[in-house]
Amino acid sequence: MQKTAKIDFFTVAVPEGSGTDLETLLRKLHSEPADSRKRNVEINDDWIRLARGKLDDHGYLGDMMRISMAPAGFRANLAGEVKVVDLTQDEGMADCSAFYYDFESSILVLQRNSKGATSRQLASYFKQVADLDGEIEIKPILRPTDLMKVKTLPVIRKIHVSSMIIDEMIGIETVDANTKQAIQAAAQAESPAIELVMKSAREKGASLNAAVISEILESWLKIHDGFSDEENEIVKKILVTGKDEAGTTVEFDMLKDRVFSVMSYQWVPDDRELWKVRADHIQKTWDLHKGDLKRTLEDFAKAAEDAE
Repeated sequence: MQKTAKIDFFTVAVPEGSGTDLETLLRKLHSEPADSRKRNVEINDDWIRLARGKLDDHGYLGDMMRISMAPAGFRANLAGEVKVVDLTQDEGMADCSAFYYDFESSILVLQRNSKGATSRQLASYFKQVADLDGEIEIKPILRPTDLMKVKTLPVIRKIHVSSMIIDEMIGIETVDANTKQAIQAAAQAESPAIELVMKSAREKGASLNAAVISEILESWLKIHDGFSDEENEIVKKILVTGKDEAGTTVEFDMLKDRVFSVMSYQWVPDDRELWKVRADHIQKTWDLHKGDLKRTLEDFAKAAEDAE
C-alpha cells in the first residue's frame, strides 16, 4: 500500500530561564534504554514516547510514538464476521511520526500523521519530561511573504477565522487570553463551530491593534497545527486583509502559505523497515530545505528588528 504524508516545519522555543533546551532534553532521552518507561509521558488517553533515534553533533533524527489506550474497536473479514481487537491492559494501538531537530537553528521537521503525535503533543511531552512551569512553543514556519508582511502591515483592516470547536481545544493553555475566551464561550453555548471576524473602524487609516492581532493569529495557527491532520482540518480559514506601505489592499491566507513538503512511501508490515524509510525521507527533506528555511528565519528576524 502506498502512503503519502505531509512534512511540516516549525521553530521550537523553550521558556527563557528554564535552564535547558530541546537539544539537552533529546540527548537525555536518547541516553535512556529503548524500553525505559522514562521515555513515556501520558497525555489525555494517549502515551507519547520517544521510540528511537539517531544522534549526531548537528541534530537529532527520531521517531515519536503515540500509543492510544482507547478501546481498539473491532476487526472483521469480508464474510462479515466481527471480532473485538483484544489487547492487554498495558497495550494500545501505536503510530509513529518521524522528525528531525536541528540544534543550531531550533528548526523541527515533523511528519504529519493523523494518528501519530502532533506538534501540540510534542510541546506537552517535552514540557513534562523537563518538568517546566512555562510552555514550550512550537510554531509553524510560514513563507516570508505572509507572516512578516502581516506583522509589518501599517494598516490591518480585517481578520476572519473559521474553525470547528472540539473538546480538546477548551483547556488549551498555549493561546492568548482573547482566543481562549472565545473558544470557551463557543463551547459553553454548545456551538460546534466558531466564526471570528474583526474589522477596523471605517475612518481613513484606521487599523486593528497589530500586537493583539498578531497574538490571535499565532494562537489560531497553533490550534491548527495541534489538532488538524491530513484528514481533518479543524481550523478552516485564517484570512488577513489590510493595506501595505503603498496603500494597496492586500489579503493573506495564513493556512495556504505554510511551508511544507510531501513524502510518499510503501507501507510494509515491518515497524523497523518503515522507520528506516520514513527517517530517510525526513533527513533528505531537511538536507534539501535547510538553506531556505534558515534564510526565512533570518529574514523574519531582520524584518522584526526593522519594524521596531
